[in-house]
Amino acid sequence: MRLRHFLRDCSGNMAILFALGFSAAATMSVLVIDTASLYGERRQLQAAVDLAAIYAVADTSRAEARAQASLADAGLLVPGSRDGLTVTTGNYDPTEPVIAARFQPGRLPANAVRVVLQRKGTLHFSAQILGAPTLGASGIAAVTPEVSFSVGSRLASLNGGIANALLSKLTGTTVNLSVLDYNALAAARIDAFAFLDALATQLNVTAGSYNDVLAAEARSGTIAAALATLTTGSTRTALQNLTLAGRGNKVPLAELFSLGDLGKLALGSEGAMAGLSLSAMEVLSAAAALADGDRQASLVLGANVPGLVSLGLDLAIGQPPQGSGWFAIGPVGTVLRTAQVRLRLRAKLLGGPVLLGAAVNLPLWLDLASAEARVVSATCPTETSAGTARIEVLPGGTTMALGELADSVFRNFGTAPAVGSVRLIDLLLLRVTGSAQIEAKQTTPLRLDFTSAEITQGAVKTARSQTMATALAQSLLSGMTIEVDVLGLGLSPSSVIAQAVRALIMPLAPTLDMTINAALATLGLGVGEADIRVYGVRCHKAVLVG
Repeated sequence: MRLRHFLRDCSGNMAILFALGFSAAATMSVLVIDTASLYGERRQLQAAVDLAAIYAVADTSRAEARAQASLADAGLLVPGSRDGLTVTTGNYDPTEPVIAARFQPGRLPANAVRVVLQRKGTLHFSAQILGAPTLGASGIAAVTPEVSFSVGSRLASLNGGIANALLSKLTGTTVNLSVLDYNALAAARIDAFAFLDALATQLNVTAGSYNDVLAAEARSGTIAAALATLTTGSTRTALQNLTLAGRGNKVPLAELFSLGDLGKLALGSEGAMAGLSLSAMEVLSAAAALADGDRQASLVLGANVPGLVSLGLDLAIGQPPQGSGWFAIGPVGTVLRTAQVRLRLRAKLLGGPVLLGAAVNLPLWLDLASAEARVVSATCPTETSAGTARIEVLPGGTTMALGELADSVFRNFGTAPAVGSVRLIDLLLLRVTGSAQIEAKQTTPLRLDFTSAEITQGAVKTARSQTMATALAQSLLSGMTIEVDVLGLGLSPSSVIAQAVRALIMPLAPTLDMTINAALATLGLGVGEADIRVYGVRCHKAVLVG
């Protein structure tokens, strides 16, 4: 009876149920609190790992040490300990269509770091019930190296005064540099962004970004004045003399510099980009090639060649390719291109007795196509390295021929000049014609690798076409075909006349080569060649990519 009565007694059920419910609720609360705590701890772990990856990728050669130091600062690792830490360097290619395959561990050049950290989570209330779980976080950070480089870094000499004469014609000022002035300007190093700040002052641009300055035009005299404010001594005097000579022709600054994303920086930010130093002479030469004027120059030259009566040079510069410049800062894929250049040379020589003392005319022309330089890879600077860069270069194709070019053809870069025979001697009793052509084009890009030491030293490297003769005029004239038409009696045989014409012309070849090379070098160019200088590599944009 008592047992049945006890079983039917419900007076204490609520207390029992409450006790059981409270225990279950307490247990669930403990689990919820610890789960929320683990979730927060996991988020903190992920944030710390992401920050460690960004810090590590700034110097991939010391990635593990930098990641460990960052995590130790965050209190997630004991200083010096690498328990649960895995750091992997590799290459990240954002163009890879398969997202999971974009990061390639161990692949060079290393531009990315993956940091993985695993550690025991902290249980505050349920440690006796559950074992502490392992928390893990992974982060991948990558940088985009940006290379500052120029195409056409050649510096001419003052031999024969060609550089002075061409710079005067192209800039619209009077350039009369001595050898000492020239060498001083070539040696003077100018910070690129400090120069743009000085140029902004000259142009009365007081606010905005560097892109605002590059959207303007500046006269060559104004550019010289800006350079003068950044130099001292004889260099400054030489630049001030250029400024006083006249304001000169206008230079579209966007065709001089291509700054990429750095163009958005506010004026006065040169301190953050210090180290991008340019030669003052390089800046002046590049500005001369870009000055609007008519992009043409005509020179009357003299030379110590027996029998040479006169030698004239005409130069025309095509419109630079759209979106390019002489100097650029940008990631892999950034391209610089030079402008097309056309030369016209007219030489007159005095023939000997065999040629009846007739004047021998030797007209020839040269077309130098646009050269192209493209950044194909780069590695970031470290504490002990300035980084490295690889540039692929296609030197401009070259065509040179005997021939007369009318002014309309000479100025029209959309039409290739026709090649044919030209009259060298035109007398009543004697007519001599000649024809010759040389054409060379590099179809495969040439690779130039710049080491850390070469970047630091400001080394200039030259990509030389593998199909181009070293002495262009020499090769052209030695392969010249000469035809003789004798209309009268008593003259030497045709073969003797042809031999006499060749003997008269060939000594002129070295002078023609020197003249061509000096004219192109003033523009930073060379026949079948392209000069490249890498000023630096920067990797200041580390971003999380995984």
